[in-house]
Amino acid sequence: MNELTDLTELRDLFADKPHPTADRLAPARTALLAEARTKRRPRARATGLRRLMLAGGLVAAMTAGVIVVQTFTPSAPASAAEVLRLAAEAAAATPWPEPRDDQYFHYEWIAESRAEKGVPNVVPRHITGEVWESVDGSRPGLLWHKPAKSIPRGNEYKVTRCPQRGNPAYADLRGWPTDQEQLRRKLAERGNESVLNKDAATQTWYGALGILGRPVPPKLQEAIFKIVATLPGIETEELKDATGKSGIAVTRVDNRGRESLIFDKTSYVLLGGQELAPGRGRELWSVIRPQITDVLPAWSTSLKRTSCF
Repeated sequence: MNELTDLTELRDLFADKPHPTADRLAPARTALLAEARTKRRPRARATGLRRLMLAGGLVAAMTAGVIVVQTFTPSAPASAAEVLRLAAEAAAATPWPEPRDDQYFHYEWIAESRAEKGVPNVVPRHITGEVWESVDGSRPGLLWHKPAKSIPRGNEYKVTRCPQRGNPAYADLRGWPTDQEQLRRKLAERGNESVLNKDAATQTWYGALGILGRPVPPKLQEAIFKIVATLPGIETEELKDATGKSGIAVTRVDNRGRESLIFDKTSYVLLGGQELAPGRGRELWSVIRPQITDVLPAWSTSLKRTSCF
């Protein structure tokens, strides 16, 4: 499944400054999105249980390297395409800290495996890892693999982590096109690497999944959401992420199984994803507490350096 990045508390970081609380930020964001919606023909919305990535209610601000999320509650989306439309709106309206190439993204990655009916030999497990990832991909990062809840006295290790070859770094993603046709072709090309000789919609879906499970520039996020909203076969359902939080999912089914992106019910922030594959059980992932940092933790100097090139 994709490797990924709730958010760090800011309680005492800025005692001398007013916090960017929801009551300060929500009115401006609400007005902004309300203005945007008035420029489209109004659509009837049914109540439902669906949500999505960085969609119609997310407002993020960066303070001292920590990504802070403020939310408001829009009307319930009527369809998966509507969820994705809201996601695109929110991505476009979200203040986002632009990291320097020499910095790192730092986040927690949570994964869970569960057996399903008729799937033998799947051992339930729940794993938490901390990841440090180079913004431009030029330097090794770190992985701190913490003990699984199912195996409390083992499976912990810390290693240096080479940039993943073939996967674009955040700095590379800044150069990706946001033009819909150009980006659609690029996503399909990436998806073709994991689902050879499939139809263009399936290739585009898997290409998008491979990008969205990590930090992505807002304009690119917005463009990807708009493309995914046009794909046939997407639907919504209610799912829990790897932390146990209930969210709204955008799901697509093919002969590889059911692949889902799970979103917060009110903010439309991406909570994680799920893969339900024949013979492999249910796998969930979540990325939480994303931050930007200048340096790796001090303990990293005691690790054996990995030769990446």
